[in-house]
This record gives sequence, C-alpha cells and structure tokens, in this order.
Amino acid sequence: MTNDPSYQKLFSDGVKLHELGIAGDKNAVKKACDIFAKLHKADPQDHLAEAYFGSSTALLGRDSIDPNQKLKLTLRGIKMLDKVIAKDPQNIETRSIRAYVNFNLPEMVFHRTGSAVEDFNTLITMYEHDKKAISEDFYHQVLYDLGVAYKRVGKIEQMKTVWAKLSQMTKDPIILKKIAQE
Repeated sequence: MTNDPSYQKLFSDGVKLHELGIAGDKNAVKKACDIFAKLHKADPQDHLAEAYFGSSTALLGRDSIDPNQKLKLTLRGIKMLDKVIAKDPQNIETRSIRAYVNFNLPEMVFHRTGSAVEDFNTLITMYEHDKKAISEDFYHQVLYDLGVAYKRVGKIEQMKTVWAKLSQMTKDPIILKKIAQE
C-alpha cells in the first residue's frame, strides 16, 4: 500500500499540512489528522503514517478550546506515538516526531520531558554510530534541545555536559548564542 503513488501523494500532502499545523494553522491540523487517519486505516503497518497521525491528534489537542478535549486528544496522540516507538524503536523519523511532540508539551501537565530526553539520546546515539543517520545540523539541534530538556527537569549538570560538547563541535552562531544566553 505504501508504494502506491496515490498513497504517497496523500502522505506527502499530509506531511505538508502537518508542518503548517505545527506552525499554528488549525485547519491544516484537522486536514492532516484526517489524512493520516485514512492512511493508517489503509495500512496499519506504516509506522510513520501512524506517528504523524499521533502527532496530528496531539496538535488537535493543542488547538482545542475545551480543556477536557485538549487533554483527551493530547493524551490519545501521545499514546499512539508510544505504541509506534514500541513497535519500531529504531525508526529515526518516528523517534524525531515523538521527541518533538513530547518536548513541546508543558512538563507540569504531561510530564513527558523524560520521554523527549530518551528520544533525543536515541537519535544522538544513532548519529554517533552512523553519521548518515541524520544530518549534522539536526544532530546539533537535538543536542541543544536535549540540554533544554535537561534544564527543564532540573538536571543542570547533564545540561552543561551536553552544551559543552555541542559548543566544541559547532560554529553555528545562533546555537552558540542560545547556549550563552542560558
């Protein structure tokens, strides 16, 4: 099913809508969720479509006005993402999606920063064992965000260690400035 051109087109459209949704377009979130629900139903073995479905569901929660729906949808999306990782723990794309969904959730409500730390560390390990696993720029971003996550949960020594490592390997002025500001 996933090799079918119409499936691939719909998947590509869903990813574009998902990105617009991340940027705040509520209508795009609804459309992306509908697309990934359809794709997941068509091919339940497509873990990436399922991860996007989970992320889109969490975004629906983000955008909901009703506090009960907000919590319900966000938790449903998280649960879907956790199931995907349990089925395919070495998939870089699904790890990245779950990492950033969890990273962007308020820690005081969802307590998911630890899961983001796990995913960031997995992505870092993958890159350090295979430099082609992810781009170097993304690796640097993950290192920076890992430091932020450590800071969020009060693990200041781990934050300092990660950012010291990152400071030695990047010349990116934006990342270096962010670290200096922290």
